[in-house]
Amino acid sequence: MAPKGTFENNFEDYSEGTAIAVLNGTQDAISSKMQLKLQKYTDAKLHFLTTELASDIFYDNTVYTGSAGLALYYFMSALNKKETYTENLRNALLYLNINNLKGRRISFLCGDAGPLALATVISYKLSRDTTDLPDYKTLVQRLVSLISLLNDSPDELLYGKSGYLYALLFVNKYIDERSIIPPHHIEKAQAHISANDMQTLIKPTLDWLLNQKFPSGNFPSSLKSASGDRLVQWCHGAPGFVPLLILAQQIFGDDKYMKTALHCGNVVWERGLSTKGYSICHGVSGNAYTFIQLYQATKEPIHLYRACCFTEWCCLERSGTELLPPERPASLFEGLVGRLYLAMDLQSLPEAHFPAYTV
Repeated sequence: MAPKGTFENNFEDYSEGTAIAVLNGTQDAISSKMQLKLQKYTDAKLHFLTTELASDIFYDNTVYTGSAGLALYYFMSALNKKETYTENLRNALLYLNINNLKGRRISFLCGDAGPLALATVISYKLSRDTTDLPDYKTLVQRLVSLISLLNDSPDELLYGKSGYLYALLFVNKYIDERSIIPPHHIEKAQAHISANDMQTLIKPTLDWLLNQKFPSGNFPSSLKSASGDRLVQWCHGAPGFVPLLILAQQIFGDDKYMKTALHCGNVVWERGLSTKGYSICHGVSGNAYTFIQLYQATKEPIHLYRACCFTEWCCLERSGTELLPPERPASLFEGLVGRLYLAMDLQSLPEAHFPAYTV
């Protein structure tokens, strides 16, 4: 019987026989049949999103719950599909409203930094075309000026300094000018960490976190949480630990990190079909990224197969498999845009990244 909060996973686990339907012959990408299914799904849902759900898209300007989440989807689509590059960048512009930002939060996901970072990069990439955006250098200055909010912001990704740092790195990655955001500004946003700090501060903290693991292999949602060993989702539990552990393996070279990441993958496979629904944040789409990340790190087809199974669950939308309908059904982290983002990433695995998390 499935634990509380999850549906029973009735998918057959990976074997060469089960993989035939969704993976290609060399099992290093999805099959053409699966790709066609995802493309049909994307076309239908994009139409539904921009017609029936159109009024909800502009709930706010943020990447997390608002229109900038769809802008990010179109921006990444432009990078993945060169034949519709300019069209997708122009589509992204339709969902950015940088003249109506609130100036209260600093992060990429839930603050002004996300829409500004996107607008900056798009202005740069469309600079030879006519757009309604200011020059990208003007937008860079607006983004840089948000540092005035730094001291009043928490340290974390969703609302705080880490989210601002992500926005700065995002701009530097996608603008082909050396350090358009200068290094000294990036250092102000997050204190520089030395090699010694990595060994004396970061690694011991990481190892302490590993010791909080439940016997099941899952992790607590927070210290002394009343939820116990129940939540298996990106924002609470094992799925969110996987990218951290993969990075720790790459930096410290200790096999225990990858071993734990793989154990987390098994937890997600067994308990990751969340009754909360399909969202990136606390649902099955976010959990599917566990397997994409493990596949990228190991190249083992079992993880790609499992990602396909979870994506299929999200796309089929079987009756009764979303017991907590999203408050923002047109958003990236709670709603339909997250599933579209996942479908896109599954078709372009080398470039696939959990949105707004890995630069």
